Amino acid sequence: MQESLFSDPPPAAPDETLDDINAEMVRRAMSLPQFKERVFIFSEGQTGARVAVVGESPGAPDIDSGRPFMGPAGQMLERILAAIGLQRQACYLTNVVKMISSGDEITPDVLSFFTPYLHREMAVVRPRVIISFGNTPTRALLGTKRPISQMRGAFQDYRGMKLMPTFNPAYLLRDPSKKREVWEDMKQVRAYLTDAVP
Repeated sequence: MQESLFSDPPPAAPDETLDDINAEMVRRAMSLPQFKERVFIFSEGQTGARVAVVGESPGAPDIDSGRPFMGPAGQMLERILAAIGLQRQACYLTNVVKMISSGDEITPDVLSFFTPYLHREMAVVRPRVIISFGNTPTRALLGTKRPISQMRGAFQDYRGMKLMPTFNPAYLLRDPSKKREVWEDMKQVRAYLTDAVP
């Protein structure tokens, strides 16, 4: 019997790993025609990373390397992180949707399939801070419909973790005037990490 996009994945096991989550996600996705021909790009980084970066979905520049956040948007992300003393390799990088997408394919059904796995990822990684880049990850993690323009600039609570919503690096490439606001958001992240107990 074919699974539905609307059927919930099994609950997280207390000792599950990121590999467990990804394997289950792929198994379920391969039973659905919407995902059969898709390229999947999974997370990069280690559990226990102090910072998790969450974007919307991988794009075409990620295909060759099989890594998230490549290409011009990835370079912008690296500059954003470097500005507050973080290196890409020290962060956990992931997207809500794990399939290569231009954005148009990200329907409510697709989000409902992937979002529970994102919550389980965050439960395994347990970062001190989550940087949520854009509307899609912010809404998926916080269950809100408010736009990023209203959410950015203040920490939100996400299951006992700090979450900073801000504009997506790809958006900054289209509208560089928003870089100042992202910088203000990142200074708050830097201050929190500096003050946090190691």
